Parts: sequence; structure tokens; C-alpha cells
Amino acid sequence: MQPKLLAYILSLVANVADAKDVLQESNRVINSKIGELRRADRFAAWAYRIAYFQCLALLKKRKGDRLSFGDGLLENVAALSEEVGEECERSLSRLDRCLARLQDQSRFVVSDFYYANLSLKQIAAKRSLQANHVTQILYRARKALHGCITQLEKNDHE
Repeated sequence: MQPKLLAYILSLVANVADAKDVLQESNRVINSKIGELRRADRFAAWAYRIAYFQCLALLKKRKGDRLSFGDGLLENVAALSEEVGEECERSLSRLDRCLARLQDQSRFVVSDFYYANLSLKQIAAKRSLQANHVTQILYRARKALHGCITQLEKNDHE
């Protein structure tokens, strides 16, 4: 959650040092107010809202800077960042579910290629396969993942 919250804050304050300070202050507020959270499934939205208000406080403090954005623009950016973050979460959840549906060998090859950044030759050597077979496994896995994710997205929108 911390990297996502930091990215959100950074999108609002546009300065890494300030974003880290706001994240730290947001974490302090979150910890002090955790008892006020009514629904655990809304924690992320609640935390983003706290971070938003911490960003506002910082921006009001530095009002003397040459470049200052209005609250309306900041609210729009914040809403868009939250929306993008939530869609990203849904997409990652779909991907996880679809990866779990792949056969073990396909899942291992996908993991080696995309997460471990191994080359096709390295994967072939690691898995005792021919490089062209690894290529076929990746092609079929991508096709299966695309179909699965597309179906899950369709189901989510129905």
C-alpha cells in the first residue's frame, strides 16, 4: 500500500521530498485515527483521503511559491489518481486470478520472463526446454491471459 500511496501523493505535490514528508505525516494520522475507520474494506479509500488532506495542508503552507494550483485542480487530480489506482488494483487482481488458471509450466515461464527478466535462452536452459518451445509457451500463455482478463472485465461490467 505504501508505494501506491506515495505515488498518489507524488501526483499531487510533484516533489519527491515533499511527497515522502506527506506520506510520513499521512501514516501518522492514519495510525492515530484508525479507530474511526468504520469498514475495513474501505481502508484504501480512507487512507487516500487522509493523504489528500495532508497534501492540501502542505500546498497551503507553501502558498508563497511562484506556482500554485487551485483547490479545484487539485481535487480533480486527486480524484483521477484514486480512480486510476482503483482500476490498477482491479486489473492486478484479474491478472492474479488468470495467472492462477495457467498450467504450472506456463505460469513458471511467464514468471521467469516478466518478473525475473530472464531471456528466452535463459528460460530454456533453466527449464530444460528448447528456446522455440519457450516462445510457444509464452505466446499461448499471453493469449490465454488476454482471453481470461477480457472475460473477467466483461463480467465485472455486467
